[in-house]
Amino acid sequence: MLRKITILLLISAFILAPSICGGSEIPPGKWWRVPYFSDALSITDQQKNELDNLFDENRQKLADLKKQLEQESRDLDSMIQQKDLNEKAAAAQMKTLESTRNKLSATRFSYSLEVRKLLGHDRFQQLRTLYRNWQGGK
Repeated sequence: MLRKITILLLISAFILAPSICGGSEIPPGKWWRVPYFSDALSITDQQKNELDNLFDENRQKLADLKKQLEQESRDLDSMIQQKDLNEKAAAAQMKTLESTRNKLSATRFSYSLEVRKLLGHDRFQQLRTLYRNWQGGK
C-alpha cells in the first residue's frame, strides 16, 4: 500500500512541479539582451551588467540543485524498484527529494525577487506583461 502511495506521490510531484516551480512570470535566459525587452524597459548598460552577474550566480545554483534533484529521484526510484522495499528508507528519501525541490523553488523565487528589486515595481510589471504578450506571439 505504501508503495502505491509513494509511486502516486512521485508521479504527482513530477507532473505538478513544473507548473508550480517552473511557471515563471519572467522570461528565461538573458532576456535583458533581447531588444524587445531591453528597449521597452529602458534597461541601462549598468543594469544589464548587474542582471548578467545575477544570472550567472543563479544559473550555477540552479544547475547544482537540478542535478541533486535528479540524483535523489533516481535513488528513490531505485529503492522502489527493489524486491524488498524498505518503506522507512523510501519515505526518508522522498522527504529529501521534496526538500531539494523546495530549495530549487526558493532559489528561483529569490532570483525573481532580485530582478524585481533591480527593475522596480512598474518595470517589473511591464516585464511580466511583455513576456505574456511575447509568449502569445510565438
